[in-house]
Amino acid sequence: MQLINKLFMDIITKSHFDQFKKQYGYEQKPEDEAFELFSIYCIISKYVKTDTVSKTLLNDLNVGNGGDWGIDGFIIIVNGKVITNQQEVEDLLAVNGTLKATLILIQTKTSSNFNVAELGKPLDGAEYLLKDVMEETNLPSCNEDIVQYRELVKFIYSKSADFQEGQNPTFIVYYVACGDYKAQADFKARISKTSDFINATDLTSEFRCEILGKKELINYYKNTKSKIEVDIKVERKIPLPEIEHVDESYLCLIPFGEFKKLIIDADNKMLNDVFYDNIRAFQGDNTVNKAMSESLRQGDINLFAAMNNGITIITKVLKTTGVNIHLVDYQIVNGCQTSNVLQHNLDVPGIDNLMLTVKLIASRDKDIRDKIIVGNNSQTEVKREQLVALLDTQKYIEDYYNAQNQFEKLYYERRSKQYRFDEVPPYKIITIPFQIKAFISMIMGEPHKVSGYYGSIVEQFDKNGIKVFAPDTHPALYYTSALACYKMTEGFSTNLIPRKYKKVKYHLLFAFRLMCEQFPLPQSNSHNIQKYCDHICSILCDDEKCERGFRAAIKLVDEALQGEPRDRDRTSSMFTNTLKKLIDKVNAIKQTQK
Repeated sequence: MQLINKLFMDIITKSHFDQFKKQYGYEQKPEDEAFELFSIYCIISKYVKTDTVSKTLLNDLNVGNGGDWGIDGFIIIVNGKVITNQQEVEDLLAVNGTLKATLILIQTKTSSNFNVAELGKPLDGAEYLLKDVMEETNLPSCNEDIVQYRELVKFIYSKSADFQEGQNPTFIVYYVACGDYKAQADFKARISKTSDFINATDLTSEFRCEILGKKELINYYKNTKSKIEVDIKVERKIPLPEIEHVDESYLCLIPFGEFKKLIIDADNKMLNDVFYDNIRAFQGDNTVNKAMSESLRQGDINLFAAMNNGITIITKVLKTTGVNIHLVDYQIVNGCQTSNVLQHNLDVPGIDNLMLTVKLIASRDKDIRDKIIVGNNSQTEVKREQLVALLDTQKYIEDYYNAQNQFEKLYYERRSKQYRFDEVPPYKIITIPFQIKAFISMIMGEPHKVSGYYGSIVEQFDKNGIKVFAPDTHPALYYTSALACYKMTEGFSTNLIPRKYKKVKYHLLFAFRLMCEQFPLPQSNSHNIQKYCDHICSILCDDEKCERGFRAAIKLVDEALQGEPRDRDRTSSMFTNTLKKLIDKVNAIKQTQK
C-alpha cells in the first residue's frame, strides 16, 4: 500500500494528508489505514462542526477490518451528536423528546482509479443494513464492529414513533479515492440500483451516494479549518453601555432577510453549528414553537415579533463599516427555537420583512462569554448539568492541565474548539465528554455507567447526590484519568491493545488503575492525592511500564469475563464488581506475603 500511495497520491493531497497524520499522531500507521481515518475525519467534520473530533471517536468510527461489508467508516448522527451506543440514543430522546438521525457509510481507496465494483461494496452494505432492519435473514457474515452498528441502526428504527416530524433517517454513502472523478454511466446505473431498492423500503427520508475525488476531499479538509463569518446590514442599532472585556455591543432591529444569513446556508438548511452554545436543541413542534409557526402562517408577522423574547449573539470579531457589520466566529446563544421556526416557514409571504430584536456582543474573553451564555440559558428550562462546561471547577481543571510540566502535555478543552486556531495537536485535546467518561470509569470506579450521552451521565450522578465535578475534588484526578484514557487510545491505535477490548475499554481503564496503584485511592480532597496520581502518571509516561500495566489490566479483565468481551459487558455492574473482588483477593494475598 505504501507503493500505491507514492504512485497515486499527488503532492497537494499528500501535503494535507501528512498534516492530518502529524496532528493526530498517525505517522507510523500504515498509509491505507491512515487514509481511512483521514477520510472519516474530513466527512464527519462536514456534519459535526461544533465538536472537536477526538482520536478515540475516529477509532470508534473506523470499522474496516475484514468482514466489513465494504464499509471503512460508519457514522451515525442523532440530534446533531455522533452516537456509538444505544444508551446515547435513549438519553438524547429524553433530552429533546424527538430523534433526527443520519446514517453515513464510507468506503476509501488510496488508488487514483474509481472502480464501479468497489463502489458496489458499500452500496451493498447499505442494502444489507436495511434488510437487517426488515428482519431479513441469510445476510453475509460481518465483523464485530459492523454487528454492533447493525444493532444500533435497528434500535434507532425501533424508536420510529419518536422521529422528528415523522421523518425517517437520512442515508448517505461516500466513496472516496485519490483521483479525479468524472461522471460515468455505469456508476450512475449502479447507484440507481441501490437507490431504487432503498426508496422502495420506505425506511429513509433521503438516500444519496457521494463520490469524492482528491479535490473534493481536500476541500472538505480545508473547511475544517475555516472560520464562521458573515456580513449583514444593520440599519437600526443602539450601542449598549460600556462593559469591561466587551469590545462592542449593540441592541439591534434586524429584518429576517438579513438575519437569515447568520443561520441558513445556500441550500436553505440550518447552520446548526452556530447554535452550539445555545445549550438547548430545537424542541420541534412543541406548544410555543407551534404557536409561533401558526402566527406566521396566519400572516401575523408583527404578532410573531411581539411573542419573541429576542435573540443574543456572541462573536469574537465585530467590524462595522457604515450599516455593514462583519461577524467572525459567532454563536447564537439564545434564539435556537425562533431561528428554527423561521427556517421552517421561509415560504411565508413577507417573512423577510419581519423585524427581530437582536443583541450583538463582541468579546474574546472566555469568562464574559460564559456569563452571557449562562444568563441567557438560565432564563429557560435548561438542566443545570447542560451548563457543566461553564462551572468554576472547569476553569480549575483547565488551569491544572496548563500548569502540568512533569508528565505528558495534554490540553483541556473547557469550551468547544477553543484550541481550533492554536498550534495544538488535536489528538492531545481532552474534551469534556472524554474527561467525564475517563474520570467516572477510572477514578469513581463506575465504568458500566458511562455508555450514555455525557450530559445525561452527569445528571444521573447528580440525582444520586454525587457531583462529577465537585469543587473540592483534586484536579490531578481528572488529569490522571484523562492521561490513562489517552494512552489507552494510543494502545488501540497501535494494536498494543487488541481491538476486541474496545467493547470494554472503560472497564480496562478501571482495571489499569487497580493493577498499578501504589496504595488505595485516598479521598478526592486528600493531600495524598498528588502522590497517588504522580505514581500512576509515571507508569503511563514510561512506555515499558505502561505496556506492562495494560497487559496486567487485560489479564484482570480476562479473568473477570471468563471469555471473549461482549457488547453487553460494557454496561454490566456485575463485571465491575467482579473486577473489584478480584483485586481485593490480589491485595489480600500481598498482605499475607509481607
